[in-house]
Amino acid sequence: MHRKQGWAKRVKKERLKKKYLTRMQATRLLQVDSIHFRRLCILKGIYPRALSRSKQKQSGNEKQYYLAREIKWLVRDHIADRMMAFRAWEKKVRRAKAMGLAEDLKVLHSGKVKPHYGLVATIKERYPFFVDAVRDIDDAMSMISLYAFLSPEVTSETTIETHHALTSGLHRRAREICEQWNSYVERSHTLSKGFISIKGYYFEALVRGERVRWLCPHEYANKFPAGIQQYIMISFLEFYLELMRFVLFKLERDLAEEQKRSEEEEANVNVEDFDASGNNAVQGLTTTTVGANKRAALMGEELRKVSHLFDGLSFYISREVPHKHASLIIRACGGRVATGYVPGNITHFVVDRPSLPPGFEKDERMEYVQPQYLFDCLNARMLLPPNGYRLGEELPPHVSPFTVPITNSAEDVAAVEEARRDHPKIVSYVPERVHEIRKLINPQYTRTDPEGKAAELLLQEESDDEHVAANELDADDDVHLSGDELVEARRRPKWEDEKVTESVERSKLSALKVKRQRELNLMNAPTNEVVARKRLHSKS
Repeated sequence: MHRKQGWAKRVKKERLKKKYLTRMQATRLLQVDSIHFRRLCILKGIYPRALSRSKQKQSGNEKQYYLAREIKWLVRDHIADRMMAFRAWEKKVRRAKAMGLAEDLKVLHSGKVKPHYGLVATIKERYPFFVDAVRDIDDAMSMISLYAFLSPEVTSETTIETHHALTSGLHRRAREICEQWNSYVERSHTLSKGFISIKGYYFEALVRGERVRWLCPHEYANKFPAGIQQYIMISFLEFYLELMRFVLFKLERDLAEEQKRSEEEEANVNVEDFDASGNNAVQGLTTTTVGANKRAALMGEELRKVSHLFDGLSFYISREVPHKHASLIIRACGGRVATGYVPGNITHFVVDRPSLPPGFEKDERMEYVQPQYLFDCLNARMLLPPNGYRLGEELPPHVSPFTVPITNSAEDVAAVEEARRDHPKIVSYVPERVHEIRKLINPQYTRTDPEGKAAELLLQEESDDEHVAANELDADDDVHLSGDELVEARRRPKWEDEKVTESVERSKLSALKVKRQRELNLMNAPTNEVVARKRLHSKS
């Protein structure tokens, strides 16, 4: 190797060392173990970097690399400092326990002495704009909904101890955040779609021009599987809880200001501002929509259709139906959830069993529907007829609104196209149930095939009836074969081993090594074990 080539190689290696640090180097620099290092990276949003192929050859494929400047920021970080203070606190606690100092232990376990950290500065660092935080609500609410459903295993209000199971404090906060989020979606009427799947309940809300989609699990008896490093998921949960606390505070404050402003406008409105039909609010909405971009206008139209879907309707939810999911849809669509069973005030009875619960009798004044009815009405943005959804009836197919534009409206088509850009594998198949819903929404709707693919496939395919109706060969058309031809036709070919004819090309260095091994008679030389075995056989 030339001197300049060796010098360039050393320079590249030094640049790599200055720019990146391995996980071992980072833990040594921060003076923490791998568990606390992972928690620190999760809370601060620091992730391993994927190196290029040339850099991987220099460093090794099995190593994890982090940007050196990000790791150096952690040296003087508040959370890393508090973690080191907690290690010193643990040593003091162990010493006090060993010496039997009860008074010192009481002082050490007090809230003023025990170290703790906050994530306020971290949230502000990671999300300089509020819209960035809104885009992370989907992951946050999916994780929080999961742990709000699970049972806590450790009694603790703090997280600096790095627990390997769900604590009671995190579980309580997760349930509170879920209730606050559902309450905000109900009062702001921002729920747009819902879907029941094997994994759970999918919901979508339109918040600040962003589509927030989260998953709520089915509620059933469970046991957390063994072999999962829970401290990683709990670290994400801790961060997401703090993030949602900030987001909900901002959303609730803005919603309160908006409601107060609308009340003041209604109180100060003048009679002269009304037009002939008395629809001044519609004019204001139209002016706002024209001034906004197309995407915001479509989202506003989507929410306008949903917000008053169940106006004037009262629903009674049976005990076997998931109450919080059903009530979320009903209240977000303008309906009312009845707390007591009063037949005269109830229009719909939501039940998920083949017959009515004990103690209830059928009333002709109310409709008895299954929970899927609420989701299908929400996705269709209209009050569907209860035929097929009544008590004991076989339900129609439940179609996902995230992959198919159910209403075929401009806002639905735009939402599905946006989803297809992110997930290209989504197929464009439209089920039969979707055509039925579109026909209910618009009686003049006709099924169309703009690309002509379906008609072309039907013309190319041959049906089974055509095969049966084909004319068979007559006796006059039959061809007679000779005996030799029949033997040749019935003869099975013999199995022949494949012969490798290609020549293996070796490099010059490899060819010289092989030639030298052949000269020294080292090619295919027997091992010591084979030689010993041959000697034993010869002696016997």
